[in-house]
Amino acid sequence: MRLVLLTDLHFGRAQPDLVQPLLNSISEADPDLVVIAGDFVQRARAGQFRDARDFVARLRHDWIAVPGNHDIPLYNIFARAFAPRAAFRRYITNETEPLVEDDNMLVIGLDTTHRWSHQRGLIRPAQIDRVSRLIREAGRDRTVVVMAHHPFHQSPQVEKKVMKGAARALSTWSDCGPHVILSGHLHTWTVEPFLAQKNRQMTLQVHCGTGLSTRLRGEPNEFAILDLKGDTFSACRMTADTGEMTYSGRSQSRYRRTPEGWQALD
Repeated sequence: MRLVLLTDLHFGRAQPDLVQPLLNSISEADPDLVVIAGDFVQRARAGQFRDARDFVARLRHDWIAVPGNHDIPLYNIFARAFAPRAAFRRYITNETEPLVEDDNMLVIGLDTTHRWSHQRGLIRPAQIDRVSRLIREAGRDRTVVVMAHHPFHQSPQVEKKVMKGAARALSTWSDCGPHVILSGHLHTWTVEPFLAQKNRQMTLQVHCGTGLSTRLRGEPNEFAILDLKGDTFSACRMTADTGEMTYSGRSQSRYRRTPEGWQALD
């Protein structure tokens, strides 16, 4: 099973010259599924969403998506209060928490947006309980992949606050078995197991940077190619060369899923 992870496209502040190279690179990767972890647009305006809709319409592979905080209206207070996801549902997809499964993998999308918080996300108790059940049911037969816009853990140097409920989610899911969490939001690249209580690395985190935004924060535009083969999971970082207008492999991380957690292979 091969996934391509995209996040933080930010149409409205995207680099237009990179749109076609990104589409070409995704097509060359030939994934089974493209997963898009939110922030399709910069300010949740109709014109920006139309550009985002045109992008996903040009994808040649199946895709799923969850909303990000920028996909919620910021200045339209009425829409933010009463229909915060209406534009996302109209232009991108009506399903904000998709679920895709096969014999090897279970991909769970979570909507972590919070209508009253511009940046900080929220993971709700019902979502935590649902994922816990699915991790337990998957057992040793399938790898569970959770996709959300907001990360569940980040370094102390990050100015943004980690989302509400994240600590409880990590602790609860760690007790259920090994799993992978995909996220964006920070515009940085990280692949590492999270060491939860009882010294078990049950959570493998993959934070991916922005695919197209000009807000690079010192990092390149990028996306991830994720491969699952048996109990092994690999993440290849694909970064943009703005001079050549291409994306190419920059690094790869490989892990094995065991009853004790994730073990690095490289």
